[in-house]
Amino acid sequence: MGRLLKPARPAKDTESGILTQAERAFFLAKQRAAVGRWAEELAAAFLQARGLKILERNVRERFSELDLIALEGNVLVFVEVRCRRKNPVMSAQDSIGPLKWKRLVRGAELYTLRRRWRGEWRMDLVSVDVDHERWHLRWLRYLEMEGADDRGC
Repeated sequence: MGRLLKPARPAKDTESGILTQAERAFFLAKQRAAVGRWAEELAAAFLQARGLKILERNVRERFSELDLIALEGNVLVFVEVRCRRKNPVMSAQDSIGPLKWKRLVRGAELYTLRRRWRGEWRMDLVSVDVDHERWHLRWLRYLEMEGADDRGC
């Protein structure tokens, strides 16, 4: 199994845009599956534009589903994509609790074991917050959960 990279502080990158009429319609209709697919497509395009190669999408492991698996240089990147309507109390980023985090890390560890990945890997988050007419995407690299040990437990 490879080594989980953990720098001192997560790196951030952002982008914003305007929702199309069709995108607004499925947000208003609360079509969760369509919203999730849209957010994953947006995240994948965003990451590809920044040089990452998307290897796999929606990979199911025993503990969790890994939304996007990408390669940046020689580093395997597991990307959790979260999308929420703009909420003054909780952003998409804040919606990952300790149990979800633990499952994501275990899923990533299992993925690296099954594929005999010996290189470095990391956990990233792409959060998409949406209000009535706009979306705002944040990419947080080298994510870790406060209070978690090296394995995210």
